[in-house]
Amino acid sequence: MTNMIGWMRQEKGDSVVKLIRTFGRVVQRSLQVATTISLIGLGTLLAVNAYVVWSTQGQMLTAKEVSQATWVNQKTPILVLGAGVIDNQKPSEILALRLEAAQRLYRYLPDNPYVMSGDHRQDNYNEVQVMKDFLNQRGLPSQRIYLDHAGYSTYESLYRLKHVLKQDKVIIVTQGYHLARALMIANGLGIEAVGLPAEETQAARPNREFRELFARANDFVAVYLGFQEKRPETKFAFNLNVDGNRTNDKQNLINP
Repeated sequence: MTNMIGWMRQEKGDSVVKLIRTFGRVVQRSLQVATTISLIGLGTLLAVNAYVVWSTQGQMLTAKEVSQATWVNQKTPILVLGAGVIDNQKPSEILALRLEAAQRLYRYLPDNPYVMSGDHRQDNYNEVQVMKDFLNQRGLPSQRIYLDHAGYSTYESLYRLKHVLKQDKVIIVTQGYHLARALMIANGLGIEAVGLPAEETQAARPNREFRELFARANDFVAVYLGFQEKRPETKFAFNLNVDGNRTNDKQNLINP
């Protein structure tokens, strides 16, 4: 009887050991799979970013070079991408630098349409009007400045330029780290594009550039794989041949 009890205890102990070993192998295998998936994901993320940056470098030009591009003419729109405003009255530091770059470009291309694309979902936050006022106060004629009230993201700004404003050429103004993604989107949408890099601001720059790693991958998927979280807004269309002041009030713009 004593031997039987001992044997049962040993069997039970061996079963526990086997169970622990099996569980350990499952955990180890799961960690290996998770590590492999993470490395593949990281490699894909870095590869997409490398492609976006590498493939668009030749499209980043100085203001003078932009004006001398063979296909640029007086009808080529200049797209300034929004980046936040303060108290609905003045542009953020990073946006002010984009607008100042557009102002420099105006010296070479004074007759082109300047499109301010940003967020104007709410009446108390009119990003594009603040952008227009900034440039108008610095000498750009109000009638040459157009407001795209539904440029809620970089992808939406370029999508609307192509499909709502019916433009197939563009000059994009934003910071270099952001410009690569904007040019990639334009290329993917079939828009002939060059870009003018605005000056950088060092405030929170590492955070912006870190977020850009994921934003590039997200927009790459949207452009080349067709996966979008939501379709861009198609309301608030306008014609670049009319007076830009007619775009100030979004309620008066063309809606489908």
